[in-house]
Amino acid sequence: MAFANQDVDRYLAIATTMGRTLFDRDTAPGAEPEELMALKTPAVIIPGADEAHATSAARYLQECLTNSVYHDVHASQQKPDMVRQWILEFLGAHAKAPVG
Repeated sequence: MAFANQDVDRYLAIATTMGRTLFDRDTAPGAEPEELMALKTPAVIIPGADEAHATSAARYLQECLTNSVYHDVHASQQKPDMVRQWILEFLGAHAKAPVG
């Protein structure tokens, strides 16, 4: 009920500003490249190939995340068992407890 009772003009101003700042670049929205480069957290990157998961976005993350593993296999050639194995290997290498 609070949502329906809020100031409409204020809501529209927030939504407009958020849209401009969330999608203000040609790369992945969110963290700045410098913020990504400062991360030390391990990451596994599996490229996609659709409107929401462009291969170029995966390459961008590969460049920014220094502690990442990138699987250079086009989405059309990825098989469920292959992807599952990549994830399990990654988790096994970086988890405290055994995975699998």
